[in-house]
Amino acid sequence: MMAPAAGFYATKGLGKNEVRFAYVLNCEDINNAMDCLEVALTQYKK
Repeated sequence: MMAPAAGFYATKGLGKNEVRFAYVLNCEDINNAMDCLEVALTQYKK
């Protein structure tokens, strides 16, 4: 799982350009998530 990091900071502005990843024990879930992230980042660049 990935979440915007700004919600983890009390100081305004911190974490704006960061994300947090959850540790997942299932390797297949991690691979699927990375495939999804790859597509999302490609679309974001457009």
